[in-house]
Amino acid sequence: MTQVQYDQYGYKRKKGKKAPRPQLITILCVILFAWGLGEIVYSYTGNTALNKSGIDTLYPAVNALMMVFSFVALSGTWSMEKWGPISFVIVVTLKLAVDLLFGHFNPLYLLAYVPAAIFLLALKKMRKTD
Repeated sequence: MTQVQYDQYGYKRKKGKKAPRPQLITILCVILFAWGLGEIVYSYTGNTALNKSGIDTLYPAVNALMMVFSFVALSGTWSMEKWGPISFVIVVTLKLAVDLLFGHFNPLYLLAYVPAAIFLLALKKMRKTD
């Protein structure tokens, strides 16, 4: 068993360099972040913002919240943390459920599982958070 080493302040010392981020993950994170910003703007200004009544008035706020959660998941993926891809899959699934609930489902959103699968394939290169 290896012994954990601490610095003068009592924090664990980092072991070696962290794994380099593959370029595909970098490209996907940037594209998905830009798409998420566009999705937030569209939910307040696009077709979903027109003719709202009842519970449908909550959709833009809930959609924006889902996008914020996806930004957090993308941040974890960007920093090569194991929780990033797992939380991204959860957020994509929740977003689809919210869209179904509010009647804004688009089959095109199922394509979000493609980057999620790519992120999950790179999971073994990622590190656990201490």
